[in-house]
Amino acid sequence: MITHLPARPPTASPPFSATDPAWDNSTPPPGEPRQLISLYAPAPAGLAAAFVRAAGGRERFYWAEPAHGLVLAGAGVAAQLISPPVLADAERLPEQRFSDIEAQARRLFTGALLRPASGADLAPGLAVLARPRLCGGFAFQDDFVPDNTWSVFNPAEFLLPHYQYAQKGDAACLTINALLGPGEDLDEALRGLAEALRLYLAATLTLAVAPAAAPIGPTTLRYPMTAPQWADIIGRAVAAIRAGALDKVVLARVGEVWAEAAIDAAAPLAVLDADYGDSYRFLFEPCPGHAFLGATPELLAGKSGRAVATMALAGSVARGRSPAEDDALAAQLLTSAKDRHEHQFVVDAIRAQLAEAADALDVPATPVVLRLRNIQHLHTPIRGQLRRPDDSILRLVRRLHPTPAMGGVPRDRALAFLRDAEPFPRGWYAAPIGWFDSAFDGVFAVGIRSAVTQHARVWLYAGAGIVAQSTAEREWAETALKFRPMLGALGVGEMG
Repeated sequence: MITHLPARPPTASPPFSATDPAWDNSTPPPGEPRQLISLYAPAPAGLAAAFVRAAGGRERFYWAEPAHGLVLAGAGVAAQLISPPVLADAERLPEQRFSDIEAQARRLFTGALLRPASGADLAPGLAVLARPRLCGGFAFQDDFVPDNTWSVFNPAEFLLPHYQYAQKGDAACLTINALLGPGEDLDEALRGLAEALRLYLAATLTLAVAPAAAPIGPTTLRYPMTAPQWADIIGRAVAAIRAGALDKVVLARVGEVWAEAAIDAAAPLAVLDADYGDSYRFLFEPCPGHAFLGATPELLAGKSGRAVATMALAGSVARGRSPAEDDALAAQLLTSAKDRHEHQFVVDAIRAQLAEAADALDVPATPVVLRLRNIQHLHTPIRGQLRRPDDSILRLVRRLHPTPAMGGVPRDRALAFLRDAEPFPRGWYAAPIGWFDSAFDGVFAVGIRSAVTQHARVWLYAGAGIVAQSTAEREWAETALKFRPMLGALGVGEMG
């Protein structure tokens, strides 16, 4: 279901509300055919985080890739793509939400027009950076229904930002996206958008000196699931594995943080950027005050033309307190039969899933250790070439989600076990989060090391892969490590 929203909300956060042209607040009635039009201009680099801060009180998206990759920031909504929850008496094919979003996106991008703003000084390749991108993600389970924690989220939802900032390397640009309705004059609309872009870009130039987000005030932290309850669930999982009903299942637990005042999601995002630049940092805020954010090390799928990339990431150990201890722990991880067994499930599943769509698969025979700020993982990078050049990133996401690193083996039985065993809905935790463009190229990460904010409350999630050799104590300690990125970003002391 494509929802076309006003190009700007009736009230907007300063400094952008006072001087925007009237056309910028104009939109045709919903349901009429529209044409996506986008104008872009060069912008200064290094403004994405400040751009997101200044968009507080509006719909926001932020995305930053590791190793100085692509950075995106979006403010406001030009269009919204939704695959809504299905009622109990309705029928939906498994994984239909992926095809729902692709069909809506193809309609949205049909006839789309991308132009540089008049007089813009354009560097080579800037149009590729400036192209409009749909930003969002999916719930973990097909049958997701919003609950109190995930009240504003859908089984699948993507936003086309009204203003989109993009940076890669030293190049950066600002794009304005809008929908042209029947009867509207294209030239007049382009003039209005060009003026809106000029004014927004002028205001963007001041963002580098804008104050950082206010720190989060006093908080309280609790873990709703007790250690004995966790041990009971782990015991059930291990019993199912030893009985042959499962090979592996990934179980999660939650932490709950309460603050004395509403939390601006841009505040923890700034900490994640500073401390976890080796991960995919993201923020998806479809409704002000309700944001899903995190810093995940795990790439689910990336597609550029026919080239596709993913990874197996499973098996974990802590970082050492010295270089020697760090190396010893890494060696222990590489030789751990339990962790190598858990990791191989993921490698084998991804290889089988990609083999149906890709050739020339490059799957290293042995994993390496990926060292992050507070944890080490077994890591196998996987690459290939799609057989069909018109295959979309969404079909790859549908094929790969959830990997055994997030669900289990066999997939269907593991998901059924999770529905029954976990005492809370996962929502978008451990699900695909990312972006795609009109060529259906894009990048999706797995939404782990993450949290969902709801005004003054935050729910944090952390999971662990369970195999026959797992123990409740070890998996509790592993999830405690995985809570640390978000606890640190929120400025919360650790407990449990």
